[in-house]
Amino acid sequence: MKVPKVIYSADSIHSGKINVWQQNGSLVLEVGGYPQSVSLDTPDLHKRYWSRATEEVSQRLTKPKTALIVGVGGATIPHLLARRFPEMLLVGVEIDPEVLQIARQFFDLDRIARLAVLEGDGHRVVFSHQGPGFDLTFIDAYLGGNFPLHFAEDDFLHRLREITSPEGVIAINRASGFAKREFNDLLGKVFASVEVVRIPLPGFLGNMGGNFLYLCR
Repeated sequence: MKVPKVIYSADSIHSGKINVWQQNGSLVLEVGGYPQSVSLDTPDLHKRYWSRATEEVSQRLTKPKTALIVGVGGATIPHLLARRFPEMLLVGVEIDPEVLQIARQFFDLDRIARLAVLEGDGHRVVFSHQGPGFDLTFIDAYLGGNFPLHFAEDDFLHRLREITSPEGVIAINRASGFAKREFNDLLGKVFASVEVVRIPLPGFLGNMGGNFLYLCR
């Protein structure tokens, strides 16, 4: 096994330090010290958050036509959703132009044929959306290693419900280390149904590390 090496590095006013790592031919996008995306040729991709989150979401969708993804990152989730639902129209929102440049250069962002990318604030996009509701609304946004707290406010969550079709799914990714009981209670007041899927990091035991994927209707 080859030693991982940094093949690209940048500083962003939005995300802080950004590195692209290469190991055994696959790539990792590290932002603020956290892995935020990986290339599709990652050997254990099926065990990792991105594949497992896509699988959990896909199991709850029936012939979805549209999806909004807030937080494009290195485009792992958009790639996997496009692979799973090749006819679905995707809208991806990313606030950090440096991240988008990296996604295009290293992670084949522009090869996702039915993806429209908006550079801007996902909060504003959610509140300004007009038109039919999305079948999937996926909040997967982090600035560095931090989840934007205004994405966990009552009015934003109500707006997510408004822009999602009645049979659609709202997915929210949270990493460990947040106030889970308070967040669970808040979601329970907004949505009729809330499921929580814990996706541990490979190599971690028990409740240490990993992601919590909230699936709401």
